[in-house]
Amino acid sequence: MVYFFPCIVYNEYMTIESIEKNFVKRGFRFQFFETTEEAISYILSIVPEGSSIGFGGSMTVQESGLLEKMQEKNYDLYHRALRTDIEPLEMYKKMYFCDWYISSANALTEQGEIINIDGRGNRVSAILDGPKKVIFLCGINKISPDTQSGIDRVRNVASPLNCVRLQKNTPCRVTGKCSYCNSSDTICKATVILHHPTTGTEMYVVLVNQSLGY
Repeated sequence: MVYFFPCIVYNEYMTIESIEKNFVKRGFRFQFFETTEEAISYILSIVPEGSSIGFGGSMTVQESGLLEKMQEKNYDLYHRALRTDIEPLEMYKKMYFCDWYISSANALTEQGEIINIDGRGNRVSAILDGPKKVIFLCGINKISPDTQSGIDRVRNVASPLNCVRLQKNTPCRVTGKCSYCNSSDTICKATVILHHPTTGTEMYVVLVNQSLGY
């Protein structure tokens, strides 16, 4: 059963109901769940078996257990951890032609925007103009009050942690804070803010009342 909690308070100024309204008025499809299990059940209910699915690099997806649940179903999955039979660059190309694309977001704003910062750009480009159905699976920790605080969150929370994980030679890997460096190893090369779903694309925001990913 799918549960929806429209009146849960996110903070003293903003409720989940208000955040939902802001995403919906911008054209996003929004669902809020208490647990990852409920969120996964919802995702499995809207993605038909037999669909091809591309995945952006996401600690949220990894932590949630979604990939494992999808492996139990009849899906054609394109994820770097699964498709060692395909060269990475070739797989990135194939993802553009999948039926669905599943990623997380580096930040969500209370006003209903989605912020992602990329190094290679394969994730943001696939989101913008790849599969025509895109799902963003996000924990409540990704919510930021506004656009600038969302960007600050990415640069000072998500990016340093990802640089540690990916062993990048950047200052933030050492300091834990962004210095807006010019390192060739920086993973902050492209910032994309989705104010609305791109033309012709259905975008689903699936928010979970748990801390997930970076």
